[in-house]
Amino acid sequence: MEYLETVLTQAELGEVDGCDMGGRVADPKQYVMNIFCVVTDEDRSIALVKKVLRESRLDYTRIQIATMPYGTEGSYTLKYASKKGVTEFSL
Repeated sequence: MEYLETVLTQAELGEVDGCDMGGRVADPKQYVMNIFCVVTDEDRSIALVKKVLRESRLDYTRIQIATMPYGTEGSYTLKYASKKGVTEFSL
């Protein structure tokens, strides 16, 4: 995740606020990796995160990316899930 943080920061698109791995709330037998990012440009940031994960040969098929706009004190919103139909996200 340090590399991902560096890439997002250098591109001036935001930062990685954290990540976690484990079973999904809806189905604990399904493993997922959640990535939390504070971003300035949502579409470009998500595209860059996906690119870095693919190039790093991480398991791209189990990620969920949640974002929060930079400079706000809101909550994270699920913006990308590798599995179709996943619309809910919880911390």
